[in-house]
This record gives sequence, structure tokens and C-alpha cells, in this order.
Amino acid sequence: MSLFELLPQNVFNQIALQLSAADVAALALTSHRLNRQATNNSLWLEKISADFGDRALIIDLLSDSGIDITELVTNSSDLVSWGYHQHKKEERADIDESETESEKGSLDSSISEQNTNMLSIPNATLLYGMHCYRDRFIRVFPPSKNDAVKYIKRSEAEIDQIKSMLRDGPQASSEVFSEASYRLLLVQEYFPNSVECYYLWALICFMHNAFKQSLAFLGIGKSIDETFVPIQELSKEVQLISGGVYGTNGETPLLNDKGTGPSVQLSKALSIIFQQLDCDRDGVLNASELASMIKVTNGQPAPRSMILQIISSFGGSIQTKGGRKVPGWDLNSLTSFYISQTLDDPGETRSDLAKFGFDPHTLGRI
Repeated sequence: MSLFELLPQNVFNQIALQLSAADVAALALTSHRLNRQATNNSLWLEKISADFGDRALIIDLLSDSGIDITELVTNSSDLVSWGYHQHKKEERADIDESETESEKGSLDSSISEQNTNMLSIPNATLLYGMHCYRDRFIRVFPPSKNDAVKYIKRSEAEIDQIKSMLRDGPQASSEVFSEASYRLLLVQEYFPNSVECYYLWALICFMHNAFKQSLAFLGIGKSIDETFVPIQELSKEVQLISGGVYGTNGETPLLNDKGTGPSVQLSKALSIIFQQLDCDRDGVLNASELASMIKVTNGQPAPRSMILQIISSFGGSIQTKGGRKVPGWDLNSLTSFYISQTLDDPGETRSDLAKFGFDPHTLGRI
């Protein structure tokens, strides 16, 4: 028995992930023990992610960005199943149901040219993980040039539609973002090294103000093609805003991790600022008090038209502690304003905080 055969499964998996599928399949033919290790489901499911992109990571990053496509993926009939459904060997077809028996010969022949050893394993020993890998392999390396051209044209058309869906930018609905993200997964199914897919996922996360997730997608895209210009340009923009929002060199973040609300420190600062501005202590910043806020931050009085505009944009008719309703802002309005400003220009928010007596780096009182 060789030392290689004595390796625990998790160590064997790490080595096998660095090998081609053909080499791993060849190992399975050398001994009973290596056959068990080389056909292990966990290995091949990991190898799918290593060779063709990590679908679970993509879904998790989108979910952390507030874009949930889990149901779309789970119910999809267009994605090869790996890790999402209980496998039943007797119900598993060896080829895609759209392929006829007459096409199977040419299909196997095509794959055999690239992966002979894998297909030389008796079909009965192909477990769930190997089945899933072979299914994905077939999609990435189609059986004929005609199929390859068809997939390319279909994916190009899909990308064009996705870009059209995203034209409304951040104003697009959550359903649009979810559908666009899912469609990108369909493209990535056939073209796992499509840098444009990762760029568009990064752009979607950026539109959702999920900067950390956007940078994660950009990082994957750079590992595929660091010369892709849109990736470079978006990276600069995201890093610039993200650095201001989450701070650099130990600065306190302005927003929470998801970019959907204020950090604890900013929330405390805004609460204090609200109390400073609410001179009559009625719980509402009226037009006069908002004018004072703008004078502090901008250094000059604001025209009444601007005051009315910001009232309607972030506030409205607010009930005071005494029960009256007056046009103005409550604390939530002030918070919403600063979240919006931070996402557009975090440096301006830190500058405003300094004018109200807070350290722009720590957000603490000076």
C-alpha cells in the first residue's frame, strides 16, 4: 500500500483539486482504496466549484447583498444540480434529456477526447458527485462546434438582455436585480470563466450599496482577467466609496456592513445632532431648524425652495410631541438623509460631522 492511499479523505481532496479530472479518474482505477477516495462525492462537488466556479459562493454573496436567488436556483430546470437536490441514482439520466440516443455516441466521443479516463470508469461506479461533474463538464465543453456556437450566441443575447434590465440603475426593483443575477448564473453555467458575469454581479451589488460583496466579485473577475477594463474602472469607484464609508487606517465606519443603515457610532452622533438642532424640543426639525442645519454644514443660508425640497424628499408632515403636524424631519429623516449622502459622498458626511463637533475619524465628540 502506498503512502498516498493512507491519506485521509480531506487531505486527498486538497491534492486532487489540483489535478485534472482525467488524472483523478485514472487514480480511481489503480486500487480499491483509491477508487473509494477518488470517487468520493465531496471531492467531485468541491472540484466542480474549483474547476467551474463556486455557485454556492455566488449565491451567498448575492444573499449578503440583499439579493436572494435561492428559490430561483432551487426550482430551476436550466441549471445542473450539484448539492441542491437529493440524488437518486435510478432516476438520474446519463445525458441531458434534450439529447437523443443517436447523439449520445458523438457526445461521449467528444468528451472522451478530453477526459478519456473519467469515462473509462464503469458507469455503475459513477456516484452523485462524478455524475454532477460530468454534467457540468459537458456544458462547458459541448459535444460539437455547432453546440459551442449556439451557446455563445445564446449567452451573448442573455448578457445584452441583462444589461438592458440594469439600465434603471439603483432605481430598479429587487425583482429585476434577482432576475438579472439568476440569468447571469445561467450564462456562467456554460462559461464559468466569463469575466463579464462577475463584473455584472459586482455592478448589481454596487447598485445595492453592498460594497464588500461587490469587491469580492471584482476580485474573482480580476483573477480571470485583470486587464478587463470595466472591472478596473468599477474597482476604483467601489474602493473609493467603500474606503470613505467603512474608513481607512482605522477610521470608524459610517454605515453598517450591508450598507443599508448607519453604523452604531453614526447613529449615536446623529441622535445628538438632532437634539442640538431641535431647539424647541418638539421632536421635529421644522423649516427654520433645517435652515440652521444647512447654514452650519454649507456655511451660508439656503433658499426657502431648497428647504421645502429637502423636507419633501426625506420628511413630510411630522407629528410633534404636542400632537401638532408640521412640515419637517424626524430623526429617521435625518438618518435617511445622511445615509443617502454617505453613499454618494462619504467625505462630505465626515466633514458635516466635524462641523457639529465630532471627530470625523472616530465619530466621537471632540
